Amino acid sequence: MLLLALSGCSVTEDTDLVSVTGLTMGTSYTVKWWAHNGIDTDWVKSGVQSELVRIEDSMSTYTDVSDVSGFNGASRNLWYPVPLQMARLINLAQEISVITDGAFDITVGPLVNLWGFGPDPKQLRIPTSLQLNAMRPRIGYQKLQVKLKPPALLKTADASIDLSAIAKGYGVDAVSSWLEQQGVHNFLVEVGGELRASGFKPDKTPWRIAIETPTIDARQVYQIVEIRDMAVATSGNYRNYYEVQGVRYAHTLDPATLRPVIHKLASVTVLDQSAARADALATALMVMGDEKGLAWARQQQQAAHFIIQTEAGLVAQTSGNFSQYMVR
Repeated sequence: MLLLALSGCSVTEDTDLVSVTGLTMGTSYTVKWWAHNGIDTDWVKSGVQSELVRIEDSMSTYTDVSDVSGFNGASRNLWYPVPLQMARLINLAQEISVITDGAFDITVGPLVNLWGFGPDPKQLRIPTSLQLNAMRPRIGYQKLQVKLKPPALLKTADASIDLSAIAKGYGVDAVSSWLEQQGVHNFLVEVGGELRASGFKPDKTPWRIAIETPTIDARQVYQIVEIRDMAVATSGNYRNYYEVQGVRYAHTLDPATLRPVIHKLASVTVLDQSAARADALATALMVMGDEKGLAWARQQQQAAHFIIQTEAGLVAQTSGNFSQYMVR
């Protein structure tokens, strides 16, 4: 989770900065921009809502009439038409699956539901080995194909997709693109903790973003970064979990083991030009864990910030050029 540590960013503190907020994809969103652009607040709110409604209507697993739900219920080995934007996003998801060797995988939809982190209420019983083994033929990005002309999806097994690990980032990108088309170039867009900053704040300084300390009981700042024209996404297991008989089961599921991850990585934050890509990579690195994830990010020169739980407490490690954005 990211905290917005933006000095002078609220309407009451700075009359040059305007904000709109709302709910989408089971979470909240916030958009802030310079008031001097002369764009009506209601117009921005309407445009932002339209973009986010379009995405949710198309990509949600919580409604039976979405494009995702339609594809999940479709027959195998048949091309299923989808909107071009959705096909492009799934194409990106597949590319990330390849480069992360399957650590990111949108076919975990049935697995998410089985473990109680999907649309259905959380269960009190943990899946058995028999249930997990029966699920294995349905999991794997290799069972999914995508084409852009015409935009369509095909599955070679009884697979279901879940875009929750990339859709919020895509929402940030979509809203950012819409703002730029309206002539707004100094803004901050945040959806469920994933965000993109463009230009500067009204005082001509970069946007400041705070990375949250990965603890359950309190919301505290762990690290602040200054960014412009860049997206930020964080993945962590310290809030979205449940316990059964004293054992904690986190929402990050490993497509290889079909089980919640178990490692020392508390959270990982990724910087990238695309919020959708940052969103997906943060999930992939969280699946990989502290050792494999850090090694992968350093090999790929991917800007990322890892907070690792050790016996001595929390320890941070970085990769790529992440450290150059850190301000304390």
